[in-house]
Amino acid sequence: MTSRAIATVEAYLDAFGTRDMERVLSHFSPDATWTIPGDPALTPWAGSRTGPEGIRQSLTAFFAAVEALAFEPGTMVEADGRVLAPGRYTSRFHPSGQVLESEMIMRFTVTDGLITDYRVFEDSLGITRTHLGEQSGAAPTCTGLPATRSTDLAGPLSHPVTRIGGHR
Repeated sequence: MTSRAIATVEAYLDAFGTRDMERVLSHFSPDATWTIPGDPALTPWAGSRTGPEGIRQSLTAFFAAVEALAFEPGTMVEADGRVLAPGRYTSRFHPSGQVLESEMIMRFTVTDGLITDYRVFEDSLGITRTHLGEQSGAAPTCTGLPATRSTDLAGPLSHPVTRIGGHR
């Protein structure tokens, strides 16, 4: 049986997949907090926002810059109104046109059927680099640790594209 909190998150994800701003915002409480890691000067949808207008600003910037190509949700878990929703996504970032495939975990706090807190945990450095069109290359290193390389994913996708909201 699906909990009420998970049902709220599923409804939010369905709305997000349609990019219907009013439907998306209808799932948040008036004083909800919205946090996406990153520097808003580099990725304008990043940062912390509060309330519908703050969330609208973040989503407007996100929808303008990010073309969702695929989203594969994982199994959601809920405890005491907190929902963890893992997923894997493929997105094209504008204006660079580069594609990033990555994993994320979204954490929602749901109270009385509304989202009161949203936080996403994802590769904010990879997102910023892809959004800005930086070439893949060596990541910053720590003393004594080898550098790692990221892969350019601008080639054809190896899996079929699914609608973002098609997670059921």
